[in-house]
Amino acid sequence: MKLRDKDANRILDEVTAAIRTEKLDDSVVEAAAGRVWARIGRAEATEAVAVERIRGCADFEKLIPAYLAGSLSEARALLVEDHTRECLSCRKALKQARSGNQTASGLEQLRTSPTSSRRAAVLKWAIAALLLIGAGLMAAPFVERFFSSVKTLQAVVQAADGPVYRVSDAQISAIAVGETIRAGESIRTPKESGAVVRLPDGSLVEMSQRCEFSLTENSQGLTLHLARGNIIVQAAKQRSRPLYVRTADCLVSVTGTIFSVNSGTKGSRVSVIEGQVYVDFAGQKHILLPGDQITTRESLSRVQVSEEIGWSREAARYRKLIAELAALRKELDEKVTRPGLRYESHLLSLVPEGTVFYVALPNLSATLSESYQLIQERVEQNPVLKQWWEKELAGARNESKLQEIFGKIREFGQYLGPEILLTAQMGVRGEPEGLLILAELNNPSGFRFYLEQQIQNLKAGSKKGPAVHILDNPSQVASLSGAPQARDGLFVWLHDNLLLAAPKLESVQQAARRVEVDQVSRFAETPFYARLAELYREGAGLIVAADLERMIAYGLRQSAKAPNANAAGAAEQLGLLNLKHFILELKESQGKPHNRAVLTFNEQPRGITNWLAAPGPMGALQFISPDANVVAAFVIKEPAAVVDDLLASLKTLNPQLWQQLKDFEAQHGIDIKRDLATPLGGEFAFALDGPVLPAPSWKLVFEVYDSAHLQQSFERIVQELNQWAALQGKAGLRWEQTEVDGHVFYALKSVDFGAELHYTYTSGYLVAAPSRALVERAIRYRESGSTLLDSPQFIATLPEDKQANFSALLYQNLGSVVGPIARGIGNATRGGDNEARQMLRSIGSMSATLAYAYALNDRIIFSVNNEEGPFGLTPANLLRLIGSPGIEHIMRGAQHR
Repeated sequence: MKLRDKDANRILDEVTAAIRTEKLDDSVVEAAAGRVWARIGRAEATEAVAVERIRGCADFEKLIPAYLAGSLSEARALLVEDHTRECLSCRKALKQARSGNQTASGLEQLRTSPTSSRRAAVLKWAIAALLLIGAGLMAAPFVERFFSSVKTLQAVVQAADGPVYRVSDAQISAIAVGETIRAGESIRTPKESGAVVRLPDGSLVEMSQRCEFSLTENSQGLTLHLARGNIIVQAAKQRSRPLYVRTADCLVSVTGTIFSVNSGTKGSRVSVIEGQVYVDFAGQKHILLPGDQITTRESLSRVQVSEEIGWSREAARYRKLIAELAALRKELDEKVTRPGLRYESHLLSLVPEGTVFYVALPNLSATLSESYQLIQERVEQNPVLKQWWEKELAGARNESKLQEIFGKIREFGQYLGPEILLTAQMGVRGEPEGLLILAELNNPSGFRFYLEQQIQNLKAGSKKGPAVHILDNPSQVASLSGAPQARDGLFVWLHDNLLLAAPKLESVQQAARRVEVDQVSRFAETPFYARLAELYREGAGLIVAADLERMIAYGLRQSAKAPNANAAGAAEQLGLLNLKHFILELKESQGKPHNRAVLTFNEQPRGITNWLAAPGPMGALQFISPDANVVAAFVIKEPAAVVDDLLASLKTLNPQLWQQLKDFEAQHGIDIKRDLATPLGGEFAFALDGPVLPAPSWKLVFEVYDSAHLQQSFERIVQELNQWAALQGKAGLRWEQTEVDGHVFYALKSVDFGAELHYTYTSGYLVAAPSRALVERAIRYRESGSTLLDSPQFIATLPEDKQANFSALLYQNLGSVVGPIARGIGNATRGGDNEARQMLRSIGSMSATLAYAYALNDRIIFSVNNEEGPFGLTPANLLRLIGSPGIEHIMRGAQHR
């Protein structure tokens, strides 16, 4: 039977009437009222201790101890829960408080507890110990970041074109010009309105219409969180820490720069007006210069920078500055000459026969001085550039110092040819013979006059340093100018268009005799010379080379004089005698970097030269996550052969120790080669893959052909170790075994020390980590296909060449981990060396880097790739010094000369 609407309405009316007319006993009402008032009283008492009014993150963090204690009112508990879901910093504070690290107010309550004094004493000693080992400096940025929201950070609305609002979850209120904005508060401009906000350090933020941002500050620096809209930032020049702008999909970091950030529904667009800007998004770091622009998504196209900042009240000035800096940058690259590749060397044939170390440097003085001269000319011609230049240098004194530096570079470099050589030699008996400097001269007579002037200036200035002696005739020691009997200092011989200099007179004399009788050095007959000549035929840049064959032979001759003369035999077993040359080469060819190191050896390698396999696939990398911080991986030809070489060298070097090892194997029934090396394949990988604090999340992966044999070997070794531990009164190691989803997980735990090792065998690999969760996660990475090989950061570092694989690689992406620690250490070293602090801060901006090796027939090629491209210096790169800490280094160096 269906209930009709009329009946339903009648029943509802009757029930409502009954509730209205029901009489409650007075005692019941009074009891309920008493419970309510008691609850309100408890809530007021609790919250009075915390905060009266919630204004931002600092107040929410003060409520965390009461929330965890369960004494917070239901309404405020709901507010805390809702806020911590949305706010990352407060969520971290809540998590730390749950684990025992209380917030500021919670710590204050702990101080009043009976045990607080004892805990405080222990804490003091703990902190002292940490400071002694330096951990206090490493922890500083994390502690400061945790309490950062408690700081009083205030910005000021300097100007406004229309209304400006302070926005919170509960209300929106107008802000007048001159009012302050505190940390965590959001400021918004409505339609057809704009504003200028001055940050505490003097930086200016210009807001377009419909724009919203908030500010936070911690040990890393001041961060502007741009929720939406377009801003133009004029970062203060004298910032001690970077200024950050964070959007939903990128992070921008600067010091002393003018730039624009536009955050919208389709992504973010970053444009540079002046200076240098670092932009991180999608795991990659980009460096932008004046006029450059980048977008975070393909759906958001690029526009003219002048169009992007067209809404600004300073748009006209910005457009002029962008145009002039872009034109200057282009002119530098087009007009300034760069040192090209050198396809021959007139100095190579003059190198002494015993040379084992060779450095060839290109003459960069013309590039640097021409760049600076062109900048000066354009600055004098253009008022916009002149204003920018004066602002960057901040004073005539700095400009005069800069002129002096580049003047000396220009004066000295104009006399020199395209190349400067630095060599070190060995004599016929293997003893070092010191250094020799060789260079061609463009103007020999002019250079001699210039050099004599510089020597006189040094004497007049009473500057300490090695004496410089110009030799008219090296064979006549008495002809030393200014010091007939001098034997110390730098000896220089100028002959025709040749410069020879050395700290030992004999080195100059020997080189001079070869030149005067027009002899070619016997160095041209050596394999080392042939290898260097090959580099010049391919086009030479900067070269650093060593003749390992002669250096190792010299070292072995020296060791033969020692009581233990078996080093030569051990070196032969390890293949060290097969090594020939080491070459480091840095150059730029056709706009691409060509930076590599090459280790050459005999065509029939043995020992270490035969360990590394030819480039091959590395399946072990499939267990590494895309966010790994450090990864080392390699493929070897045969693990058992490596053990053979090591044992053979040990037998030659220390027969007694080798015999003890063999006795140990026989006594315990263990064969290192058969039981540990033979079951292995050729792939190995190690990674720091996960949180590094409080304990590093390391991971070890290697290929296994016979897992059953390897596991039996592990168990037998542990059994022997436990027997030894029992004799020492120790509990030793304990095995645990668990099967989950078809995988058998082994756990090896130290009963005495609490350390653990977890591993499993899967898909022909052994995967080990400090916890089972990390091992399981590694398996899931491989199964899901989300691995290091798909990481945008890793892919960005891969080199462009014909090789499909590597023989070995070392990858690092430590910027996100080292950065906060390095900045914390830099901030803690106040009053010390500014250059040291700057160097530490630069560690925080490290980009992902890949070092790799290819093992070929008679050589191993090493190289390094990073996301910032080649190491070469283009003329336009001089602009990176201007408006950056680099110019400050030049100034400080000049002032201390």
